[in-house]
Amino acid sequence: MFRILASVVLLAVCSQAMAQSNPFILSVPGVNQYAKIDTAGVSVLPSGRYVTPVGQTIRITHDPFGMAVSPDGKTVITLHNGVFSIIDVASMQATRVPDYAGKIPSPLSNGSFLGVAFHPTQSLVYLSGGDNGAVIVYDYKRLQKVDSISLNGVFAGQTFDDSFTSDLIFNTANNELLVLDRGNFRLVRINLANKKITASIETGRQPFGLAISPDKKTVLVANVGMYSYPLVKGATPDNANEKMIDYHPYGHNTKSSKEGTEIDGKEIPGVGDPNAPEAMSVYSINLATNKVTHRLKTGHLIGELVEDAEVIGGASPNSIVMGKQYAYVTNATNDNISVIDYRKGKIVDHIDIKVDPLLDKYRGLLPFGITMSADEKTLYVALLGFNAVAVIDIASKTTKGLLPTGWGPARVLLSKEQQYLYVISCRGYGAGPNGGKNFVAPPQGTYVGDIQLATFQKIAMPDAAQLKAYTTKAIQNTYQKIPVNQVANTPLPALPGLGSTPIRHIVFISKENRTYDEVFGQMNRAKGDATLARFGTGVNIFTKTDSLYNVDVMPNHKRIGSQFAFSDNFYCDSDASIHGHHWMVGVIPNEWVEANSSVSKTAKLFSNAPGRRFPGSTGSIDPEDYAEIGGLWEALERKGISFYNFGQANETAHVREEWNDTATGAAHLVMVPMQNALWTRTSHNFAGYNTNIPDQFRMKQFEEEFTKKWLNGKDSLPQLLTVMLPNDHGARPRPEDGYPFTHSYMADNDLALGRMLHFLSRTPYWKNMLVIVTEDDPQGGVDHVDGHRSILMMAGPYVKKNHVSHTHANFGTILKTMYNILGVPYVNQYDVTASLLSDFFTNTPDFSAYDLVLPDKRVFNWDKAMEKYKQPIDWRKIQQGPKMDDAGEQRVEHYKTGGQ
Repeated sequence: MFRILASVVLLAVCSQAMAQSNPFILSVPGVNQYAKIDTAGVSVLPSGRYVTPVGQTIRITHDPFGMAVSPDGKTVITLHNGVFSIIDVASMQATRVPDYAGKIPSPLSNGSFLGVAFHPTQSLVYLSGGDNGAVIVYDYKRLQKVDSISLNGVFAGQTFDDSFTSDLIFNTANNELLVLDRGNFRLVRINLANKKITASIETGRQPFGLAISPDKKTVLVANVGMYSYPLVKGATPDNANEKMIDYHPYGHNTKSSKEGTEIDGKEIPGVGDPNAPEAMSVYSINLATNKVTHRLKTGHLIGELVEDAEVIGGASPNSIVMGKQYAYVTNATNDNISVIDYRKGKIVDHIDIKVDPLLDKYRGLLPFGITMSADEKTLYVALLGFNAVAVIDIASKTTKGLLPTGWGPARVLLSKEQQYLYVISCRGYGAGPNGGKNFVAPPQGTYVGDIQLATFQKIAMPDAAQLKAYTTKAIQNTYQKIPVNQVANTPLPALPGLGSTPIRHIVFISKENRTYDEVFGQMNRAKGDATLARFGTGVNIFTKTDSLYNVDVMPNHKRIGSQFAFSDNFYCDSDASIHGHHWMVGVIPNEWVEANSSVSKTAKLFSNAPGRRFPGSTGSIDPEDYAEIGGLWEALERKGISFYNFGQANETAHVREEWNDTATGAAHLVMVPMQNALWTRTSHNFAGYNTNIPDQFRMKQFEEEFTKKWLNGKDSLPQLLTVMLPNDHGARPRPEDGYPFTHSYMADNDLALGRMLHFLSRTPYWKNMLVIVTEDDPQGGVDHVDGHRSILMMAGPYVKKNHVSHTHANFGTILKTMYNILGVPYVNQYDVTASLLSDFFTNTPDFSAYDLVLPDKRVFNWDKAMEKYKQPIDWRKIQQGPKMDDAGEQRVEHYKTGGQ
């Protein structure tokens, strides 16, 4: 295979010498601004980047991932989850199906996924039904459902159930539909004359993208799946609970993951080679024979070295456009395009997508949708991670320019006459406020994932001068340069490895699902709305059966913010956990994460359809999602930085989460690898996400393991600890367990956080420690500035006291803070362009300890919460702080017990 490795210079901008030759840092342009939507001007995203969509732009329903242009060129249809938009491109007016008024019913019964295809002569559109395993036939002019064609049933003696329809195309040569079934890993051919299936052809795993050659003889399928995930051997619906294990069974790409292992006497099947032909590949299918003729591995193979860094993630080939001889495939993970001579079945080249010399060494473009000019000279590629469409000259393999889009462009197509480009961006201008004074709820709702509408753009084909101006704007929307000599000299270095810092240990605490206003809306000197501070102090709680007045729900948050520092301009890049747990650990959610997280889907673990066991992660990152050279964990490992994890990355979507799953918070039946760098550095005695387990129990686990390992043990505290305290996610009230209100979970979380700071600040490591506290996503609450605005606090001797930071911050900013302190090279474009939070820090340390405060026990009864575990909380011991072993006491105890 001909393969050109992209240049990834991992040690760039990471040393004193490099800083002297490049005396500036990169920062988002909105570093001193709050997120805002300005459809007529410049919108500021939660990332701090700007969006200025060019051309004509309208807003449509959120998260469109499918798009097609009608044969007459007058209509574009975009497909969302359970919704589609019919757009008249002349008037730029959209009809939503179903409409909010309830006059146009939806033909989609349970979501939809990717596939849109028009009939060549009739006013019919074919839509992927997704989870229901059917293709929906719809008359888009009469606004009526015509038919539904199921992929399930018996074909050639084989029964196919639990199909999940994905991408599809209309083959005019045979009056047929070609449909991908991600449930059963196959391509299905449907004769539209009799609606019968004529062929079922095996593809690779999780088939995602589909294209047909101009002569209608060859089909290419892009497979984004890495594995066909097995169950614990011998598992059945009847014995599933007994067969489960407490943690991910193995590290990725290890002997155990390839061949299997044994855990607690249970046989654990392996998942095989990540470079297998079925994994993240492109299949070529001959339509004359219904045979797969070639299986091609695009992009970089796992285990290869790219500038001395091991490739961790597969290429994630996702979208395809085919010309007369060559096909072009977008590889999201590698930021490149594979060039395939599909008649010969060979990859003949790779085109690296380059946008700017200061950014090209890092990944983060995430090429997704792709189309090609009729003369086959130019490619147009939607850059999901860069908020732009790249215009690429095929002959020279160069990026001619960029077209600014909305947030997260997913698809790009050409108009019939090639005069316009049509672009859909899944998050548009962002969310904006979803609550507060004078806020009026829109018809789509106030949930952060619903309120942020997508955009549809109609862009006139630019000339050279206009393309140059657009390109300049796209770069300006992404970063600005700040001279290093303008950066304050604090314990936070301006760049990794630039100068020294007294901070030796970082504790990174993640929580779940809260917005800024509902916790910090009351804080002085900050941009808050106190009317939204339902989890603050002195608040009233009303339910149908009970009322409480003047209650302190989260007093430790307020005290920590006041004693140390917090931000009123921090935003989660994520809408929900599946995104948040990627962003937090330095992995930008790819096209598979975005599309798969935005579709209704049903897990069927004992189905014969292997795609139905796909874990669809929430708190974990799946092998399908890994970045090219990984994220935080791999960056630390490469640099030799010690780290240890409490609770992150142990929650796939189908785990059991009961009150007694205390080892890790979860029990697994579907076997999914964990990132290998993390697997050997993760506690197997700390409960991750599971709201059935009190955060007080987690604190007991943390204090005991910390004391055993790093206070009384021979080891020194690692340079980075990651800790999950998830109960501010909230759940249904459980008065019998001490949680009479939803607010009870917030109080539990607040008390645990107070205990954490109380404990850490009484250890000998405190004098060189930084504690960072944030949320993984904001989806549980509302905010008067932006639905993504959330919690960021920092604590430690070198953090300013009683400080409010107004500097823009997001997950990239947190990672930049950690990388700069630990001397770790940046990994992706969001790290390198993130804001620098120098204002949080001081050169004059204050080593004072933190004293926890108890929330109102009427809200949360911590004694009752711990009754199940028969482990009452010893508050006197907790107040005293950690006690390290005394050699004299240990000697006396040894002889008292006879050494037993």
